[in-house]
Amino acid sequence: MTGSRPLRLVVADNDEAVLDLLLLDLGLEGHDVVATAATGEEAVRLCGAERPDVLVVDFRLGSGIDGVEVARRVRRTGLRVVLFTNYMNPDVVAGATDAGAAVIEKGNLNALRRAIVG
Repeated sequence: MTGSRPLRLVVADNDEAVLDLLLLDLGLEGHDVVATAATGEEAVRLCGAERPDVLVVDFRLGSGIDGVEVARRVRRTGLRVVLFTNYMNPDVVAGATDAGAAVIEKGNLNALRRAIVG
């Protein structure tokens, strides 16, 4: 992340191992993960409270709303949303894109890093 300011991120995933990996990787990239969430409702609340630059969210978040619905609810001027998921169903991808989110397949950290900085 040379030459740019650190971005403030909220990361939402109900898998603790994925959260740990993202916290480590994104921290090494110079970003500030200001909050993590395990549910869609919590992600929406934290985006309102923390005002991040970027939300990284999985599609499947256990019970409650999914990542596409989270993207729909938090989309506002200036907030970049990245759906980071293994669930690459065409309907999910289309729904996320319609909600203004970039869609990156889990495991592709290089693509995630690029999507975060725009």
